[in-house]
Amino acid sequence: MTEKQLIAKIKQLKQIKPKEDWVYFTKNQILGKALEPEKTKLSLVTFIREIQRGERFVFRHKPAFAFLTVLAIFIGLFGFTQNSVPGDSLFVLKKIAEQSQSVFISQKDQPKHDLEIANKRLDDLFKIAEENEVANLASAINEYQETVSKAAESLAKADEPDIKEIAKAIKELAEKEEIVKSLGIEIGEPEELNNVLASIVGAEIIELEDKELTLEQKEVLIKIKQDYEQGNYSQALENILLFNQ
Repeated sequence: MTEKQLIAKIKQLKQIKPKEDWVYFTKNQILGKALEPEKTKLSLVTFIREIQRGERFVFRHKPAFAFLTVLAIFIGLFGFTQNSVPGDSLFVLKKIAEQSQSVFISQKDQPKHDLEIANKRLDDLFKIAEENEVANLASAINEYQETVSKAAESLAKADEPDIKEIAKAIKELAEKEEIVKSLGIEIGEPEELNNVLASIVGAEIIELEDKELTLEQKEVLIKIKQDYEQGNYSQALENILLFNQ
């Protein structure tokens, strides 16, 4: 091969280019191994930084985290308090938990909530009487009377109480009162609550008298007035609901 022919061959070889996929694969193989330790290092550093950042966050917000810890313990204890009754050492926690729920309740729904608590205190009374826990009886009666007074207060403040829910809760309360009284337990008359209920039923009667009523509705209204005069406000509220059905 002459010198000219050799130069010509070399020029031809210079014009040959490798395939793009081969170049990409080879580059990744070479650079990947070199960069792999750095990636690992960066990931480890990032991980440590996140942990440190979390520690600093907890330290800066220590009071909040302390509160959450106490709250978690309190929630755990709350499970043990559900079977407690007035007079028991754990009843205080149960009562605090019930009262704390009022924060999330609207003024309109507050009477319903308070009446439900009063119903729970009657359940406590029945349980105490059933298990003959005489030592807890006075505390249970006092707790019931307090809850009824609170229910009367919130009901008096409510601008538009939910008559349907109130009637349901009052009926349940009246039925449980009869059961407790049948066991020989004197719980007294809920005068404050009765006064508020009398006001609500009286206002409903006036409103119904101004409406055009059918013969059947007039008969129901007569029953409502009779229950109102006899102080049977639970039954009066139930009959009032018939006009809204």
